[in-house]
Amino acid sequence: MSGLTFGIFDWLDDARRGLAETWEERLRMLEYADRAGFFAYHLAEHHGTPLSTAPSPNLFFTLLAKRTTRLRFGPMVYLLPMYHPVRLIEEICLLDQVSGGRFELGVGRPASPHEAALYGVEMAEARAAAHETIR
Repeated sequence: MSGLTFGIFDWLDDARRGLAETWEERLRMLEYADRAGFFAYHLAEHHGTPLSTAPSPNLFFTLLAKRTTRLRFGPMVYLLPMYHPVRLIEEICLLDQVSGGRFELGVGRPASPHEAALYGVEMAEARAAAHETIR
């Protein structure tokens, strides 16, 4: 099986226990994945749903960067209309630096009207807003 790479697609779902315990359990799993040779970890961003206990994936990624050495990581995806472009770029640069270049960038727009509404984003305008952020 040489030449195969494996990654993890995940979300920090509500496990009905404390946030610190949930994140610590996931970080320990990712430390193991790092040692086991997994290639990458991608975290879904779902605001206001039981699928996400991470108000900002970047907070979790900072912890991950400091506890792993080889595992690449990134969002699946940053929902661009929900971020200020300058702040997001600054945070991406910080993550790339603290991880030694292991950050994987993924960008897009919200797919859920419920999640978009939490940030005052109209679904009809989400595509144009994402394109404007990329420019």
